[in-house]
Amino acid sequence: KPENSDQVALGWEYLLGSRFLFTQEFYYKRFGKQVDFVDGARLFANNELENEFAIGRGYGYGMEFGIEKQEGKLTGWLGYTLAMVRRTGFKPVDETRTFSGDENPYFPRYDRRHDLSLVLMYKLSKRLTISGTAVYGSGDRTWLPVGRFAFQDVYGADFEPIVPVFGERNAFRLPYFFRADAGLVYRFFPKWGESDLTLSIFNLTNRRNAFFLYLEPQYEESIDPETEPLAIPTGIKAKQVSLFPILGSLTWNFKF
Repeated sequence: KPENSDQVALGWEYLLGSRFLFTQEFYYKRFGKQVDFVDGARLFANNELENEFAIGRGYGYGMEFGIEKQEGKLTGWLGYTLAMVRRTGFKPVDETRTFSGDENPYFPRYDRRHDLSLVLMYKLSKRLTISGTAVYGSGDRTWLPVGRFAFQDVYGADFEPIVPVFGERNAFRLPYFFRADAGLVYRFFPKWGESDLTLSIFNLTNRRNAFFLYLEPQYEESIDPETEPLAIPTGIKAKQVSLFPILGSLTWNFKF
């Protein structure tokens, strides 16, 4: 059966004069047939990939608030979301496999507690408009080890393989997310239609937001006069992968 969900929401809107619109909404959402990976999932060179999954359910609830300015030279909106998402009751497709968190509710990767967005547009003239966007949010959840051990005296190996010991699933959170964008639009009014030239700058502050973390074992070389050099494990280091530094674009749009 496919994934499914049910949602109940209660909200209200209030228009203050003709310029400001206030909105607020509370919601509860229930998820069914959710999919996650089992412990130690083997995703590559695996002819039985369907056995690497676990099926369960989840639920989420929260509150959304927004204020929008709809008229005047300066327009835009401010929005804030407070949300909680949990998953529970997961069972591996292959009953011989294990799944950490099958008894107690756990946080999925995309659980983001706080999300704040600001969008502003200012009309300098009939032709020229500037805009700015700022987004702040809690970091995504991630699963990190709480300990490690090393295999010793592995035949034929010149190092001791490190094995991480993972704790509670998705118990850690990545650093907060922040991104600011800016734009400048110049409009033309030709006889044959409409046209505009748009200059955009993405990730104005060049912040390297964490997309995910990967684990890299750390070693130091120990030289014993009576043996071959041996790489001794010293720990595991989590390294961050980020996407999209500051980027600029120039776009010409037209309609006729």
